[in-house]
Amino acid sequence: MAVRPVLASGLLVLVVAFAVLLTHAEPRRSGTDYTPNANFAAKLNPGQQTCQAHELLPADTAAVRMTIGTYGAPGSRVSVSLTGLRGEALTAGSLAPGWRQGVVEIPVAHVHVASGDATACLRNDGPSRIAVAGDSGDSFHTMQVAGRTIQNAQVLYEYMRPGSESWLQLLPTAVYRSTLGKSGLVRHWAWAGALALMGLAIGLALRTIMREGAEA
Repeated sequence: MAVRPVLASGLLVLVVAFAVLLTHAEPRRSGTDYTPNANFAAKLNPGQQTCQAHELLPADTAAVRMTIGTYGAPGSRVSVSLTGLRGEALTAGSLAPGWRQGVVEIPVAHVHVASGDATACLRNDGPSRIAVAGDSGDSFHTMQVAGRTIQNAQVLYEYMRPGSESWLQLLPTAVYRSTLGKSGLVRHWAWAGALALMGLAIGLALRTIMREGAEA
């Protein structure tokens, strides 16, 4: 079998698959606190809330995604708020009654500027108890539940970007984030260098395959 037609077909399939992946739009995260979704870390009676500090609130956040249990009852009103170090309001929102237990998204006011040390609070505004998922027992964090300090526990907060986006639309954001945490010497060209090295590796691999096929 000729090597070049096989390689061309394989490359065509890869290009089409890559294009589909890049252009597929769906809800995207702007960030997360990386808490494992292991168990229900906080149980809230009506009127109670849970708060935890040291949350990284990313820019371009328009909703907070959480896992909330209702013990089988219809979901009632819950509200979330995030405040800064001096107690200033960063964003807030609520979820109207009628939702079902599980993964829910609470819409909040759009966040334009990131905050590196926010306090996140979830309040049960409904008439029945709820449970909020996160991690307890293996975490080094603390949180407040109904005014009490709970050791080794944390709620999972996932921050969502507005609407649905493709990876192609997110490319400028990905490029910008790739420059963070790097020295000034490499931060503005490291992403391009990584792409160039990947292209070089693919080119060398194809050249080797074609050479081996020609000698066979």
